[in-house]
Amino acid sequence: MPPTPDTSLLTKAERDDLRALCGRTLWHSLTTAVRPRPDGNTAFVATGDIDDMWIRDSSVQVSIYFPRLAARPALRRILEGTLRSQAFYIVQDPYANAYRAHWRDPAKLAPADRAIGRGGWVATRNYELDSGAYYLNMLWNYLATPGIFGAERFLNETGLFEAAMLLVDTWTVEQRHEEASRYRYSELPRGGLGPRSAFTGMSWSGYRPSDDPQTYSFNIPVNMYAVGALERALAINARVWRSPRFAAAAARLAADMRAGIEAHGVVTHEDGSTSYAYEVDGLGGVLADFDDPNVPSLLSIPLLGYSHYDRATYATTRARILSARNKWFFTGPVLTGLGSPHTPAGYVWPLAVMVGALTTADPAARAASLRQLLGAQCGNGLMHESVSATDGASCTRPWFEWANAMYVVLYEDTFGERCDGAAEVGRLAAIRDREGGGGVDALHYESLEAMVRY
Repeated sequence: MPPTPDTSLLTKAERDDLRALCGRTLWHSLTTAVRPRPDGNTAFVATGDIDDMWIRDSSVQVSIYFPRLAARPALRRILEGTLRSQAFYIVQDPYANAYRAHWRDPAKLAPADRAIGRGGWVATRNYELDSGAYYLNMLWNYLATPGIFGAERFLNETGLFEAAMLLVDTWTVEQRHEEASRYRYSELPRGGLGPRSAFTGMSWSGYRPSDDPQTYSFNIPVNMYAVGALERALAINARVWRSPRFAAAAARLAADMRAGIEAHGVVTHEDGSTSYAYEVDGLGGVLADFDDPNVPSLLSIPLLGYSHYDRATYATTRARILSARNKWFFTGPVLTGLGSPHTPAGYVWPLAVMVGALTTADPAARAASLRQLLGAQCGNGLMHESVSATDGASCTRPWFEWANAMYVVLYEDTFGERCDGAAEVGRLAAIRDREGGGGVDALHYESLEAMVRY
């Protein structure tokens, strides 16, 4: 990881505003999107203004609470409840990417919805390989968090292992998508089968983390993330599950996928330099000088837990995608960074700005990114899906919890401190404003604010 930046490059006012923003975003998922179920064992985690639960988004939304378990043990029920829900959903349909809070009778849905696999627990069935990788990585994060009593006992629950084994089996089938897969999605070409592809060792995916259809069938950063997830799952298996079948299948799959990345995922340029492709098909089709602003992405490679990547190739990749070579790289007075076909032209994703800051070795570049994020709050003091590079008041998805959670990660990595105190200051201020001085002792709240601030 790059060194912690010199925060003196930011003014005191900027540091205070960044801290307050972290305070607003820290508990936002917990207080607006997380719904513990009446059974007390599971939790539904909405992505924000779309009232569905994505495996990917929910993993990030609640994982920022792992470091807080020692101080707030009650959060364990939320984290375990989220994992149980994810496992349940994956077992219902490992090809779905988003799920409903309540079961819906498919027979009562419109034919167009049934045709794309909606119904039951499934909200959307855009198959995304990274979705399951987030689940496996969250299992590892649970096991790796210090001080969780009986972590192995929880991870030994049948449903958690069943989902992990099903993912390995599904990813193995999708290595040979053309001949072995039964997945079809009507929005994809060739009757839902998707673009033509040949065996590479990597696992096929229909959609990017943005939910956009892929141009080619093997997504390089997504396969990197999946390899890292499999290696972590193998460590869990060695310590907890002890399944010979899982060990053999996951190890073989990870080795195949890594070999496929190395054989097909690197592009050589005229000057002899190499960069990573974003997508390939095993037939000669290559999408390069492009990156999706979500995670996994090429920009995020150092964060994916894929230790096998080449540092020089990553550096070249980074330079090319953060330049005019990438037609989805936008610059403006408000934001500079990666956009997406998923959002309007000229709109930059704060997620990509955050990832760029987390992966740069240039302290000034990180400070500049943080400064830009302050101007990208779109009027509601939070992070968003995308924001106009030229107008900080114009954004998509004003309630987007994935971006809020990622900002917490960036702030705490930058400043080396947690923003729990800032969150408490904000909570107390909201109480004071709500009460409007009607019988409330303002000095009492000011003294409490001083305690949590310092």
